[in-house]
Amino acid sequence: MEQNLSLPNATDEFNSSQTEELQHGSFTWNNVILVTTLSIVIAVTMVGNTLVIAAVLTTRRLRTVTNCFVMSLAVADWLVGLFVMPPAIAYQVMGKWELGWILCDIWVSLDVLLCTASILSLGAISIDRYLAVTQPLIYSRRRRSKRLALAMILAVWLAAAAITCPPIFGWYEQGRHENKTCRYNQNQGYVVFSAMGSFFLPLVVMLYVYARISCVIARRLDPLAAAAGTEIPVERAASSSDNHEHRGASVCNTPQLQRLHSCCSNQHEVRTLSRHAAAQGLQSHSSRVSSFRRESKTAQTLLLVVGGFVACWLPFFVLYIITPFLPTNPPQDLQSYFTWLGWINSAINPFIYAFYSADFRVAFWRLTCKRFSKSPRQFTPAVADPLYQQSDHSSVRRKHTLLLT
Repeated sequence: MEQNLSLPNATDEFNSSQTEELQHGSFTWNNVILVTTLSIVIAVTMVGNTLVIAAVLTTRRLRTVTNCFVMSLAVADWLVGLFVMPPAIAYQVMGKWELGWILCDIWVSLDVLLCTASILSLGAISIDRYLAVTQPLIYSRRRRSKRLALAMILAVWLAAAAITCPPIFGWYEQGRHENKTCRYNQNQGYVVFSAMGSFFLPLVVMLYVYARISCVIARRLDPLAAAAGTEIPVERAASSSDNHEHRGASVCNTPQLQRLHSCCSNQHEVRTLSRHAAAQGLQSHSSRVSSFRRESKTAQTLLLVVGGFVACWLPFFVLYIITPFLPTNPPQDLQSYFTWLGWINSAINPFIYAFYSADFRVAFWRLTCKRFSKSPRQFTPAVADPLYQQSDHSSVRRKHTLLLT
């Protein structure tokens, strides 16, 4: 009788174990896809930011004040890919934190520190570009010292550390290490403080700065578009001056007017002045077209900069700042999705801030494709973006001197 009663129990246990194995197998395939996708994100983050760092270190032309800020951004994003993303994959797959609460605190602190440094570096770049675009002559004279740029970068990292450290000194909620979970500090006061310092205040600064830059570009685009669409009849002017020269020469060669030597000299002066004026007109027209293209490209870059930053980080910080005030925590999958969306900003930053610059593209080609190319090819840079281009006033003065001589 006891054996008959035990048979159904054994059958139920066997069926339940099979069901768990099937579910576990399906879950494993999901993990394989998840790990593969997130590993690609890590690889793109590491490779892209490594190229930026190597390009600045190995290319003298890229060792500029603006690229000091880009370098700081790349270092922060590279460290995010190295220290923050890999433990997140393990935590995502296992579903619980198995490395102890000390490593949990270190991991969360590194996450907050590096992501905040990355965001504040974006803000520093925006301020640098705003001053360079709106006050190019004044700012170019005052910001040449890389020591000032390094001081600003140090301030960025110290501010990030100041936002990261309060939980270490006791500003955190109770019970944060229960049930083998590793999560962000959910103390209401600290969440508001860190969200404002890490995202919302830099966001306001970036939106204001880039809005002002857009207004400056819009004011420049209207006259530049009109000037770029106007054709200058330089060739007709040059040809007419040549015809006038030949006619003058034939008149001067007539026996009746050979005594008028000054005629030929006057014609020579007319020819020189005509060609000089034609060259000036052509150069002026080409400069207006080039300026129009640069300003248009700057507007496109601004859209990518602001759009990428807001799209990646806004969902995470909105969820982050409201979570401590909700009666129940949001779904874990939603939190993980928004967290990884924010980290993806570290992967796309090299494409927005460096790959969009012609000088960086030349350096990347030299570091990658050129090493495997048998026949060197000439790489012609695209129109340089004034957001990232350093103005060389000495070269402008040299060109102006050559034009006048």
